[in-house]
Amino acid sequence: MARQLYAGVARTDITPPPGIAHAGWGAQTHQRAAGVDLPLWATALALSDGVETVVIIDIDLIYIWDAEAPGVMRSVEQATGLPASHIRLAYTHTHSGPINGATWSSWVKEGAEMTPAYDAILEHHIAGVARQALQRMRPVRIAAGSGEARINVNRRFQRPEDGAVICGRNWAGPVDHQVQVVRLDDLEGAPLAVIVNYACHPITVGPDCDRVTPDYPGVMKRVVEQSTGAVCLFLQGAAGDIGPIQGVARGGLAEYRRLGSILGHEVSQIWWEIEPRRRRDRYAGTLESGSPLAIYEDEILPDLDATLRVGVREVELPLKQFAPAAELGAAAACHVERLNRLRAEGGDLEAIRTETMLAKRAGMRAELARRNEGRTHRNVTVQIFTIGAQIALPAVPGEPFCEIGRRVKASSPFPYTLFAGYANIGWAYIPTADAYPSGGYEIEITPFAPEAADILVDAVLALLREKASELHR
Repeated sequence: MARQLYAGVARTDITPPPGIAHAGWGAQTHQRAAGVDLPLWATALALSDGVETVVIIDIDLIYIWDAEAPGVMRSVEQATGLPASHIRLAYTHTHSGPINGATWSSWVKEGAEMTPAYDAILEHHIAGVARQALQRMRPVRIAAGSGEARINVNRRFQRPEDGAVICGRNWAGPVDHQVQVVRLDDLEGAPLAVIVNYACHPITVGPDCDRVTPDYPGVMKRVVEQSTGAVCLFLQGAAGDIGPIQGVARGGLAEYRRLGSILGHEVSQIWWEIEPRRRRDRYAGTLESGSPLAIYEDEILPDLDATLRVGVREVELPLKQFAPAAELGAAAACHVERLNRLRAEGGDLEAIRTETMLAKRAGMRAELARRNEGRTHRNVTVQIFTIGAQIALPAVPGEPFCEIGRRVKASSPFPYTLFAGYANIGWAYIPTADAYPSGGYEIEITPFAPEAADILVDAVLALLREKASELHR
């Protein structure tokens, strides 16, 4: 028997105070956020079919890292009564937000003293907004649609002077322009929520900006909400090797609103074309006018099954080998020491920029080696929510390359498969095997071996097929 779907939405402001440690760019010379260009949000959507209940929380942060994410998840569990398997933390992955958490901020000195207080209140904001969404649930209809936006491009650019792969615009590289949209209305037809899935690194606003922004996803949400009246959530897609067509190195503060508006207007068009109330027209007669006019009546069709299913699977991914963690840690400490000395002495800005970059890269390598020392594999949790036979919301932690998402969507048994990375816990890049020979930033700092992507795709598809098979039981 078809089940009735219920949904509720809520939102809270998670904007940090000016002065907090800011951004995550190796090329930046500032340390503190000078102010806020656009506020950051945490937006929760609760879904239930009366048997299963889940909550998705869209968070305008780069990540909540693995040191802090379990505590946040426990707080949401306590506030909602839901198990972790039924909770999704979905990061938009903006790079112009605060540095939150303790793990990745060793190269930032000023403003880091504000981070623990921000993290502490952030945890309660996220738990509270999830609880509020559950309290607001009401019966809804749901439908999905898709379109295309071209604000993204493959970012693994091979520079002409030496062939090195850097973060740029590789117009010939793989890219996924698909925009997927899920619309939820209440039974009176009033708009309630819209879920948007798109793949593009929110790095429009680059190292020359010292202001807090949610990058293009924040603008997109505001455009969609103004157009539709529905509360908008964003699920970041497989964006590990995908970036924006403008901004990044310079001038992104002037570009992110434009790109977000382009995406937002495409989403709005898709939303208006979707009809959650199923109907078909029936000829009912003729109205005689200057030309005879056909009169039609709507025949209302039964709603599609909206049974909610949840699937979770632990996947063991192989790791590559790192240099000894102690050796990498010592190198990182030397770079941080030199950086702090340059700052204290009022050194040349270019020297500070260079040393910041070196300290950040060394710190990331050291931390990855420390986490994975003595291991040959790491478990990654695949999480899937499905709604009826039409909509699937698979998610993985980390930053999967776009071909991972494209392969999952192409082979999924669900017509609308909103594949997302950047879920639940801050992690690492998951490149495809063909990217390793070219090297580059993502390959340098991933902990995973080349075969990890194929294993992950197979695991996600197996879980999707398992959920689809339950439809016929």
